[in-house]
Amino acid sequence: MVWQMTSVQQISEADWMNQARRTPGRLLLTVWRIPACYPDLPVMVREVVLDTAFRAGMMASFAERLIQFDCWPLISQRERDVLDGMRMIANEHCRMLRWEVDRVHRALMDTGLKIVLLKGAAFDRLGLPNSAGRLVADLDILADRADLKEIESCFNDHGWHSAIKDDYDQKYYRQWMHEIPPMRHQSRLTEVDVHHTILPVTSRLAPDPVRMMADAVFLPEESAEEGRGVWLLSPVDMTLHCVVHLFYDSDFGRGLRDLMDLDGLLRHFSRQDVQFWDALVERSQSMQLGRPLYYALTLVHQLVGTPVPEATLTAVSKNRPWFGLRRLMHWLIPRVLLPGPLEKRDRLASFAWLLLYIRSHWLRMPPGMLFAHLSRKTKRRMSPDVRNRRTI
Repeated sequence: MVWQMTSVQQISEADWMNQARRTPGRLLLTVWRIPACYPDLPVMVREVVLDTAFRAGMMASFAERLIQFDCWPLISQRERDVLDGMRMIANEHCRMLRWEVDRVHRALMDTGLKIVLLKGAAFDRLGLPNSAGRLVADLDILADRADLKEIESCFNDHGWHSAIKDDYDQKYYRQWMHEIPPMRHQSRLTEVDVHHTILPVTSRLAPDPVRMMADAVFLPEESAEEGRGVWLLSPVDMTLHCVVHLFYDSDFGRGLRDLMDLDGLLRHFSRQDVQFWDALVERSQSMQLGRPLYYALTLVHQLVGTPVPEATLTAVSKNRPWFGLRRLMHWLIPRVLLPGPLEKRDRLASFAWLLLYIRSHWLRMPPGMLFAHLSRKTKRRMSPDVRNRRTI
């Protein structure tokens, strides 16, 4: 449980040091919620906070939060220099992302095709609080599956080409996944992921991408030619996509950042619309995403302190699993999402990561396909060529 402000003021230096040594992820969450306590922390504890934020991909975002809460003048020049460096990197990521969106517009401007911005690009376009300082690796867009061939052809003409060369991986993406193989630009080396749904087509859950595309919102660009702008998912669909990305992905390295993304979306959209919570629950049911939303709202409320209404928590609890599985998931997820101590390997966290990794694949594929896929991947990783490349 995250400390409250009243208890933070009473924590001794020894308690801070113990928290930093044993559970640095929870320490970061505490300071994230209450940035005003950061300048008064012991130097060694502040170093752990910054190290944990760096490992979670949240260092630039943490810097922006210190600035937002007027803590910037109260920290040392050395800390400001380090955090300013990460802010510069994040600003460059943002500039790259916006330019890539512009280039995608240019590539498709004569086609009349509808594409929807996802994740970081959507957060930036809306000016969401969690977009400041957010690092991005690529541009994610959603398109109608019937338009994929035309989009891929247009991208090829404008310098993007498939980043996947292996025949099996090409088949894996095109037949079973929720996106075509990532496309990398030949000169800028930036990648665009073109999605046609938000979960693999082989997944046990099947949210309807046609409805998501139909309910997308058009935001016109300011001071631009008529008709120019971007499409974004509706607030409830954007939130559900974040939920799916957090609880159905097998890449947990940025799990805490994704959790904070969810916290930012929930706070922002619920302030904008008093009907947001009811609409979110209703949409999750119609999209077969009631179980993921239960995990998401329960854990973001417990770990981050997101103000989820009690009525909403009660409503989503109807989708909770049986008691044993529920307890197991509430034990596993924090150990994977929250960074552990750097100086020693946490065997329980490694075990939790393995179980959630298996779960993510189990939910993505039928058992026969999963066994064949993992067997092929294991065989490839054990091949002499791959082992030799790892030692270079």
